[in-house]
Amino acid sequence: MNTRPLPPVLAFLIAAVWLAGVAVMAGAALSWNDPNFTFLAALATLAVASELVDFAPFPNSRVSLSIALILAAGTLSGLPGVAVVASAAALADYAVHRKSVAKAAFNQGALLLSGAAYVGILEAFSSAYEAGDWPAVLGPALLGSVVAFVVNSGLVALAIAVEKGLNIISVWNARFRWLLPHYVLLGMLALLTALAYDRWELAGVALLLGPLGMAWLAIKQYVDHVAALIALIPTTSRP
Repeated sequence: MNTRPLPPVLAFLIAAVWLAGVAVMAGAALSWNDPNFTFLAALATLAVASELVDFAPFPNSRVSLSIALILAAGTLSGLPGVAVVASAAALADYAVHRKSVAKAAFNQGALLLSGAAYVGILEAFSSAYEAGDWPAVLGPALLGSVVAFVVNSGLVALAIAVEKGLNIISVWNARFRWLLPHYVLLGMLALLTALAYDRWELAGVALLLGPLGMAWLAIKQYVDHVAALIALIPTTSRP
């Protein structure tokens, strides 16, 4: 485990993201009202499982399906749902990969802020959401997933850029831009998961396990394919 002291700017960024996440947790506590305990317990369990099978397309960045589960929790339970599932995913990530406490705190804050951004978009279109007009919620949910992607990938890219002394735009383009279509797909699956639970409870969530698994496999196969292509490039011609 890396025990070197963090650069001051990186330490400040981590602290700021973590404190912003704490603010989201506080908002979740204040708005706690019938947050669908069974649904959140199922999603938290799936988030832990997702972290067990995640993968790293690049150093200092990992890909899992936890974000879809966080967005699903936010769709049906708002900030309390985001707080429960994001915290479960962050703790599982820390336990499985033995990251430093600083990285674990940053990851939790980034997940909480991403989920909160998604919930904020949904609440901006609260009339359709509160009326249970699920088709009308599809647009806001997809927009929310894009905003969540921008928040999450932007924060992680910023942390990498600060740590490595790189340009944030270059880092984001190289490591995260390709994930945008996958986030939109995960946002759709998140909405379908919430809808399935709303209609059929846990049986509905079970029905979505197949599509979620297929989404994970599609992302994994794409990353493996790109890695194989990169491996064919002569070392002297690589960036």
